[in-house]
Amino acid sequence: MPQFHHWSDFTNYWKLLQSQASRGLLVLEECSVTYQQVLPKLLACSQLTGVSVNMPGYDLGVSNIKPQQASQYLGRSHNLLIYRACDEFNVNSFCALCGTLVGASLAILIVPAGQPWQHHIDAQGVDYGYLPDNVQSPFKHWWQAVWQNHKGVMQLSQQAQQEVTLASVVALAPLPAITPSLDLSSISLLPDQQQLVVKLVASATAAQKSEQRVSAKQLIWVCGARGRGKTVAVAKALEQLATKGVNTLITSAASQTAKAVLHQHGEQTDYIAVDQLVQQITAEQAALNNTVLVIEEAASLPHALLQALMQGFSCLVLVSSSDGYEGTGQGLSLKLPQLAQRHEFQLTTIELTEPIRWQEGDLLEELVQQSFLAPKLPVLVTNTHLADLEHHIYTGAQLALDEPILAQVYGLLSLAHYQTTPQDLRLLLDHPDLSTHCWLNQQGNLIGVACLIAEGGLSQDLSVAIARGQRRIKGHLLAQILAQQAGCAEAAQLPMRRIQRIAVHPAVQGQGIGRFMLKQIHRHYQASSNSQWLGSSFAGEPDVIRFWQAAGYQVIWAGQRLDAATGLPSVQLVLPLQNHGLRLSKLLLANFYHYYAHLNWDSPLTKSILTLLEPTYRGLPSQLLPHLFDQVGNYHGNVYGVQGYLYRALLHKEQLSHDEKQWLTHNWQPRFSQKQFSQLTRQLVAQQLPIDSGFLVTISATRCSKRKG
Repeated sequence: MPQFHHWSDFTNYWKLLQSQASRGLLVLEECSVTYQQVLPKLLACSQLTGVSVNMPGYDLGVSNIKPQQASQYLGRSHNLLIYRACDEFNVNSFCALCGTLVGASLAILIVPAGQPWQHHIDAQGVDYGYLPDNVQSPFKHWWQAVWQNHKGVMQLSQQAQQEVTLASVVALAPLPAITPSLDLSSISLLPDQQQLVVKLVASATAAQKSEQRVSAKQLIWVCGARGRGKTVAVAKALEQLATKGVNTLITSAASQTAKAVLHQHGEQTDYIAVDQLVQQITAEQAALNNTVLVIEEAASLPHALLQALMQGFSCLVLVSSSDGYEGTGQGLSLKLPQLAQRHEFQLTTIELTEPIRWQEGDLLEELVQQSFLAPKLPVLVTNTHLADLEHHIYTGAQLALDEPILAQVYGLLSLAHYQTTPQDLRLLLDHPDLSTHCWLNQQGNLIGVACLIAEGGLSQDLSVAIARGQRRIKGHLLAQILAQQAGCAEAAQLPMRRIQRIAVHPAVQGQGIGRFMLKQIHRHYQASSNSQWLGSSFAGEPDVIRFWQAAGYQVIWAGQRLDAATGLPSVQLVLPLQNHGLRLSKLLLANFYHYYAHLNWDSPLTKSILTLLEPTYRGLPSQLLPHLFDQVGNYHGNVYGVQGYLYRALLHKEQLSHDEKQWLTHNWQPRFSQKQFSQLTRQLVAQQLPIDSGFLVTISATRCSKRKG
């Protein structure tokens, strides 16, 4: 990495890169002259079209945005990106915005001065639980090592920045001007874009014209690295299909970004969010729909949802980057041939390779690829003996120092999980409570990986506040779901390990390796920690649910609403490790048994998921009933598990209050909302406390005998 201590040396080097039409990354240490003098001098001669991030209050002639707004700028062309990374650094946003820069443009990264960047607290560090005086970021340290000897990264010292006050200092050569967005009809396509249009239109038209639609079903996979013009070419193809009278529809996994990008190019195709679309598909439609469905960001869709869409449309166009900040397409490309064969689709793969915003061999693209985008995994022999696998556990700091293992871990996670993004790499290296379990063969190649995060162990006061909806903290995903949604405040107090990711190398899948890994994880934490249970939370794909259930994990909760990005419900499972975890899991299972009847999903896919989640009721031990009532009455617990017992308890009373009569009536003839009913249930339970445990045992025995009868 060139480091410049004189302004003239930097400007001369940048002229060289610009003459090659290459983009570069300029790293500035924040100092007294950075904003008022250095940046204006750098940009004085340029007609700017770009964005700055985390820089409110600085008027630099570009739009200032928050990191989470980066996706709104996809598909646009810029000549400048300024990212102030002193208080926050989101890798996804940085990668996304770098993808908008045209050739010979400049990305500027501003880092704090005075102490190494990796020891400076930022928003992500706070989320991970670091304190300002004890910050370690193995991720930043690792990325700075990647910069070394990379000729596309330029670092301007504070001394060089101070020279900007000299009268002899000249401004930076102009950045390339950005031409306004052209009308779609005025855009000239590159040869591979033209081939994409021809193939896409031909395949989609063939699917529409065929009278035997089942045999002519088309699955068109449009892929390529970012910046290859996939969206523009697809918009051109949709324009031609419209002239032929072919109906088209766009959907996307994450947001309406795809709609905005296509509309920017003049394409007015209808858009529908994927979670809404999957609810509209019925089994009767099965491949008879004459609409071409375009799925932007297709790599970030669960495979089960993609299969559901294949049931409703005879022609699907999947568009995604082979590497991306919205999820990698590498895993999807491995699965598509199997999906196409299973559902009798003809698969057409169209890959764009020529960049349209920058030149081949661009230095900034090389840096981003080398840093954040997953390498390919080694080729493995297909037979793996479980006894030969070595189990290693890494902290983030250890992974950052072991480049070969890190590359394999991130590569495998990217292949296996449809929503793996560059920000996950930072989580992997920086989160102090995350441990990475690796299984290696005798050649040192990665066979399987699992990432676990320590959760729970929260104080009683904080757990109760979370259960009541009064507090929400960063992290502790599963613990907070069980406390707040499942209504068990005590669940957040128990130490647990959440299995965030688990993946097996594609070459050796189907050999029981995943179950073997889960067994070893169970033995390790049962023997070596105070964790009360293992658990996981994920979008409920049927095959994934079956995998966890086969390993002994029990479903104890599921979200009532479907996720907007996946169209699937979130599902939570646990496997007890110690007695306390076992006792509490029984309470949660009792709640889930009654809560299950309230789940109502309409699509064929979600109904099949509902069948998988159906609980097997074994009866709640009578000695746990007082604890269950205590959770509801005192700690804002979930009301579902106590409804039947409370109903029978009230029936035994000689005189009933108005509220009690209303509550009993509601069991048969609902007269108010579920929220009102839950509030009244908690109120009535609180009035019963302390409850007669002997009476509850009697009720429990009555319920069990009726069930057996």
